[in-house]
Amino acid sequence: MTAALSCLIWSVPLLLGSGLWVALAGWPRGAAARCCALGGGWIIGALLCGLGLRLFAAQYLAGAVERVGAAAALAGALLWVAAWRWRARVATDVWVPAAAPARGARILIGVLCGLLVWRGALLLDDILLHPVLPWDAWAVWLAKAKAWVLAGRIDASVPYGVWVAQAEGAQRTGVAWMYPELVPWTAVWFAGGAHWIEPLVGLAWWGLGFALLALHYGQWRALGVTPLMAWAGVYALGSLPLLDAHVALGGYADLWIAALLSLGAHAWLRWSSCGERRQLGLVLVAMALLPLIKLEGAVWSLMLGVACVFRLLPRQLRGRRFVVIVALVLVTLVACVVFGLPWIGMARRYLDSGRLFDGGQIGASAVSLAAALWGQWNWNLLWFALPAALLWNARHWTASPMTRRLLALLAVPLVVLMGLFLFTTAAQYAQSYSAVNRLLLQIVPLVVSALVLLIRPPDVATIAAPPQRGADSPSASA
Repeated sequence: MTAALSCLIWSVPLLLGSGLWVALAGWPRGAAARCCALGGGWIIGALLCGLGLRLFAAQYLAGAVERVGAAAALAGALLWVAAWRWRARVATDVWVPAAAPARGARILIGVLCGLLVWRGALLLDDILLHPVLPWDAWAVWLAKAKAWVLAGRIDASVPYGVWVAQAEGAQRTGVAWMYPELVPWTAVWFAGGAHWIEPLVGLAWWGLGFALLALHYGQWRALGVTPLMAWAGVYALGSLPLLDAHVALGGYADLWIAALLSLGAHAWLRWSSCGERRQLGLVLVAMALLPLIKLEGAVWSLMLGVACVFRLLPRQLRGRRFVVIVALVLVTLVACVVFGLPWIGMARRYLDSGRLFDGGQIGASAVSLAAALWGQWNWNLLWFALPAALLWNARHWTASPMTRRLLALLAVPLVVLMGLFLFTTAAQYAQSYSAVNRLLLQIVPLVVSALVLLIRPPDVATIAAPPQRGADSPSASA
């Protein structure tokens, strides 16, 4: 892989994604907005480049990255130009910005930043020293990408029976032939479309981890969190052992799901709490991409859509909003069944094939789930700190509409995961610890965000003050 091609592979997603971000959210006038545009933009841009490779490349991959990259770079540049031309039209309601950090806080921020840089260097060194490990990540998510790149062409994935029966033709099968393919196509993008050097492909997960931290810092500052508290949250998120494992080992789709779900949820929070209507565009982008990554992404996409409808209901329907939401969910589920969407089949497999009503099995699953949260070393003290903060600072966070909204949104996936691992056949994965922590990882960035807002709700002090208008971000200084 040449240096020019490597530069294109890494710079084009940033240009395209950040251009789309500023076109939707508005011109970035502060450090917080720039962090959001760069971190969130790279996440969206990387996935869009993978999607573009799938949609617009020819059957053969030779030169496909260069063609798609040129088109994506042009689109990104045009989006930046459009955002610049529209910059004067942005008028959003925002919270009062937090004060600049004191000297002692700046020293602590420097220490936290240094620790994160040291941790990132260790992860980078680890990624460059080994290929993708032969675990589920290789067999499920990267096997397709490697086959495509080494063959130099796009081969359809079919069931095993179809593959065995074919007389001739370019078809492949595997354990995950029916899974969404956006992550494999994104891996093809980072492989350059013609070379399979696994450490270089694994670097995409290192970039994802860095972008995730930058996005959360920007979102917390945009919501009014103080710089020290925002950096503390970034360190708490970046130091979680399982998150670091997914960055270093690479290959799994769960970290991409976590990043998109958190991106969409924070955009929804800024719209519903700060009146930034343009954030709805980012919510829609997250909702569109989530089902293309993993089957459960469809569930989180549905959850974000319901949350948006919940906030958009007129006042005269607020008293009946739960009835409206239930009706909307039922209609959506019926539509998914009618169109045969893949995630419905997965849900049926868990719900229809032997529910676990045996008390002993449910008890064993509950013990295993508790061990995953509080007995293993995957999450540091996160699941201890969250209930402690809920009790310790209840007087303040209950007065914070922003924090209450995030907690209400977070409660939905928590209830879904608890029900999944306690009352369905997925309990076997909780008892064997094979999937429970990976699914928890998908909501962990939101859990850390909830912890940050619980400890220091940013809107409590300004809740009686009228919102300011005309700023693109509540924190012009980071």
